[in-house]
Amino acid sequence: MHVTEPQQRPTELDGAAVSVAVRSLRDSGLAVIPEAYPLDYIAELHDAYHALLDSGPEGRVQPTSGTHHVQMQVPLVQPFSDVATVAHPFAVQVLTRVLGEKFQCSYYNSNTAYPGSTHQRVHRDSAPIFEDFAVPSPTTGIVVNIPLCDFTEENGSTEVWPGSHLIVDTPDDAGVELNERSKALASSRVNIPAGSIVLRDPRVWHRGTPNQSTQERAMLALVYKRSWWGWRAPSLRVPASTMRDWPEHVQQIFAGAPVDPD
Repeated sequence: MHVTEPQQRPTELDGAAVSVAVRSLRDSGLAVIPEAYPLDYIAELHDAYHALLDSGPEGRVQPTSGTHHVQMQVPLVQPFSDVATVAHPFAVQVLTRVLGEKFQCSYYNSNTAYPGSTHQRVHRDSAPIFEDFAVPSPTTGIVVNIPLCDFTEENGSTEVWPGSHLIVDTPDDAGVELNERSKALASSRVNIPAGSIVLRDPRVWHRGTPNQSTQERAMLALVYKRSWWGWRAPSLRVPASTMRDWPEHVQQIFAGAPVDPD
């Protein structure tokens, strides 16, 4: 599942590493790029995120399944709008190979598990677009997670079912919860250090797990889609000053989002 061994922060992945990531996404539905970010960069994101989370902006923080799990809309302002956050060159290389040259961001959110959290229900972020196909369709979107701390067994690292993105539902599956179906399949935990990037097919079955530590476990979550897929979260809006500050290639990634006056 890991793309490359830790390295001296190159500005891009070599071709072999990109191919490994693409293959991992195709086969397991997941890929991990370690040491994509320096730890001081993640520390800045962590502090800014928790300051925003603690302030509890109206309508921005919402509970998710399971006890003490929340999600929060992330505003596209610094440091959350930094190019390295929304369009890390490693991630862009892989996204371009999987989704095409004109992929776009359609969602920007976050997930936090507080101490004492329970298991979430097993779920997938999106069902196959073409539900009448008897075979799995190509990937139409990728979730990019940026952990804001080490993800461990103790603090509730995400549990995933590799390969589940290739499962095609049948009429017999109607009404059968993934919690039940997942019992027949092997799962694994995404235990990774801060500074990593996780790429995941949104069809992969997954869930948050109990946080038995004394600190919150949080990650940023961005969704990128193929250019022809029209879905976009209504909450994804870009301040005009942010759009102006971005280089052209990042403006293209967010071209489908409304731009708000400063």
